[in-house]
Amino acid sequence: PQAGNSVTDDFCEKQKSKFGDLNDFAAKGGMKAMGEALDRGMVLVLSLWDDTQVNMLWLDSAYPTDQPPRKPGVLRGPCPGGADSEPSFLRENFPDAKVEYSRFKVGEIGSTFAAARRAAENLV
Repeated sequence: PQAGNSVTDDFCEKQKSKFGDLNDFAAKGGMKAMGEALDRGMVLVLSLWDDTQVNMLWLDSAYPTDQPPRKPGVLRGPCPGGADSEPSFLRENFPDAKVEYSRFKVGEIGSTFAAARRAAENLV
């Protein structure tokens, strides 16, 4: 049995089908192509940015906005959206905002924190 943290081509296809999204991942070669890219090596890049077109609702709110939040795939997180989520509001009211990235962990899926190791042990 899987611990619920496995991504497969089948999982991606079902998710895209359920949400009515284009399966661009499969069109680009799916997990095979992803594995080949990882084998070539990658660099971790972190960035901080905002989205003035749709206020990043696609990331952690209900998006697309012309669909009901109860529709599978629309509600993507708890952000309520609205004027307080617009980049202009945030830039004006929080001009000194910053982010700090720290405590990175690298390892096989489920190997970098104890709860995942315990869950995996219970499945064996």
